[in-house]
Amino acid sequence: MALFSKMRAVLMLLLIPVAASAAPLDDYYLSKLGERAQLAKALSAVVGLETGPAERCRTGLYRSLKRDFKALEPATQKTLAKYVARPVLSSEAVYVSPGGHFNIHYATSGSDAPVLTDTTPANGIPDWVERVAQVFEYVYADEVTAKGYRPPPVSGRYDVYLRDLLTEQAYGYTKFDSVPASAVSVPSYIEIDKAFSDHIFTVNGLYSSDQMLQITAAHEFHHAIQFGYNYYFDIWYGEVTSTWMEDEVYDSVNQCYSYLPKYLPLASTISLNMGLYQNSEYGRWIFNRYLAERHGAGAVKAAWEKLATLQPSSSPTTSDGDIQMGPVLDSVLSTSYSSSLSADFLGFAKKVYTRDWNTHIPDISMIPLHAVAATYSSYPVNISSTDRPSVTLPRYTFAFYRFVPSPVITTFNVRITKTSGIQTALFKKESGVVSEISADTGGNAYSVIGFNALNPASDEVVLLVANTTDVDNHQANFSTDGSSLNVSEPTVAASAGGGGGSSGGGCFIATAAYGSYLHPKVAELRQFRDRHLLTNAPGRLFVSLYYRLSPPIAEIIAEHEWMKGGVRVMLVPVVLSVEHPAGALAAVLLLMGGAGVVRRRKLALVRVRR
Repeated sequence: MALFSKMRAVLMLLLIPVAASAAPLDDYYLSKLGERAQLAKALSAVVGLETGPAERCRTGLYRSLKRDFKALEPATQKTLAKYVARPVLSSEAVYVSPGGHFNIHYATSGSDAPVLTDTTPANGIPDWVERVAQVFEYVYADEVTAKGYRPPPVSGRYDVYLRDLLTEQAYGYTKFDSVPASAVSVPSYIEIDKAFSDHIFTVNGLYSSDQMLQITAAHEFHHAIQFGYNYYFDIWYGEVTSTWMEDEVYDSVNQCYSYLPKYLPLASTISLNMGLYQNSEYGRWIFNRYLAERHGAGAVKAAWEKLATLQPSSSPTTSDGDIQMGPVLDSVLSTSYSSSLSADFLGFAKKVYTRDWNTHIPDISMIPLHAVAATYSSYPVNISSTDRPSVTLPRYTFAFYRFVPSPVITTFNVRITKTSGIQTALFKKESGVVSEISADTGGNAYSVIGFNALNPASDEVVLLVANTTDVDNHQANFSTDGSSLNVSEPTVAASAGGGGGSSGGGCFIATAAYGSYLHPKVAELRQFRDRHLLTNAPGRLFVSLYYRLSPPIAEIIAEHEWMKGGVRVMLVPVVLSVEHPAGALAAVLLLMGGAGVVRRRKLALVRVRR
């Protein structure tokens, strides 16, 4: 009962600040950075919801805050001012790295001061500060000198600040002083944790502090490089490349593999070019691994070099002005590598199943196995099957369907009916050996001879279905008896990833309540719509009904400020459940459990009175 009371208090205290916020973006940034964020963390700790590890990177958050800062309420600006300015360290000292490329800024007193492991350093410099300098020089030599990336544009040495980031629960981030007025390149600086010694940084001791320093330096310094190429980089690909770079510079650490479960098992619902979404962007680094294996690591660098030649097309002061990376990748792959993003995305999806990675061989076991959408053992497979043999896929996603041997078939046949954006592949596994089966001349049917339960070598047949376009809701269905269902070409194109990774329009009521289609909360709701509603018939029916009924309601909300605040309060449970599905489920279960306890006590009292 005590835990139920705590949870109820947590929910109420989290709702009150949201209700009080009248400006469209204020509540978002306050919940991420301000006193509200500290309150949420403290209350989470009270009820035992803190699970770590630290947040990999906050570069995207601070870039958007800098863009949106003038739109915030004066009180919010005052609260968050320290997050858009360079840090002020207590009794600051500066150590120049041995190679002369970095100024390492550190505090000599206060909470930001690094802990001395050598209490009497001969040169007066804490040994950890010297180690930070060594690591950043190594990263510079690898990423700039060896790999050929353009060094960050700075006047003099690059600034790195050591800070106590435990309260932010972040490893580090790359920031800049001002939004560029005309040029696309912008100087930057980096802030990282002062020691990486807390358990949320070492993932409860799984990694050493030095290892986390290494990969954080490799990650954030590449963000500095990215800002030098083009400030308007698409944030999802910025995180993909920085996370991939961790493993390229420090191959033995391998912490980046822990992010793969955030993406690969969900690759049928999380688009490759989706924006920042539940840390999946850190797992999507594996696509760069594929590009590097297929075309060489220079293909990734070529994409950033191409980006440096481009200008934002519109709204450069918002994430909507970011240059979408899908078309950039497609242009580079087509021009320099006789390929395309569509072809390479299909090849990547194939490799997720075949697992024939040809670099970082000792680490392949850390890549999750492909996720199976459905397994079929009863034939024929058709519309009457328990698991419906049909799928609607968001842009740049894929799904696998598994067929196991049966004595009722000797030759396995499967026919696919699909829209124009769907590509497929079929694999046969015999005695553990995988081979790809060629399609018929029309590309819509496959045959596998000798696939039978009587053949001891037959393991499985797996069908890959991929949406290899930047358009959501391409459809496919399949059968083993030649039957088929109608499919409909999608009518609404996606926005190609952008800052929020959204597609289409809609979310009228949320847009009216938060004041902007680009508000991060609205983007999260759009992503939930794309991932969970538009991928199934009941969800699409709900969305269709919502689109018919909500516009006039949204118009009324948009005209009245007091209604906007009320609707935002009503949307809080929805937004929280989208942002924290596990926490929302736990809260619901606790509330239901608490309600059950109350009901049982009332019944007991009634029995006693009788």
